[in-house]
Amino acid sequence: MEPLIDFSYLQELSDGDHKYLYELLDIFLSTTPEGLVKLEQLIKGTDDWDAIYKQAHFLKSSVGIVKIRELHPQLQRIEQLGRAQQSKDEMLQLIDTVMATFNEAHPILISERDKHKAAAGIAEE
Repeated sequence: MEPLIDFSYLQELSDGDHKYLYELLDIFLSTTPEGLVKLEQLIKGTDDWDAIYKQAHFLKSSVGIVKIRELHPQLQRIEQLGRAQQSKDEMLQLIDTVMATFNEAHPILISERDKHKAAAGIAEE
């Protein structure tokens, strides 16, 4: 089975620069959890297909960089379903899986971000 998080693309992008890795992960962690909650609320609480597809599209670009197992294809599928205005049941299953996977990855992402923060010598604010 593939690892939960694949940091190889981030390593490649940053060329091993700890400060850059810290900043990328910090931005990801400051926007993605909130964005996923918003997507979940849209799917579970509305029939706003346009907002669902746009939110999934927005999140998809972030998880294309921070590669968390299966998140990109699942968000892509939610985006497709939202655009086609179909299969709320499939969306509900997908968002539950997306949230569970992200919740499993979240502490690992925080640890990785903090590791790069320390390695870059970034002081507490």
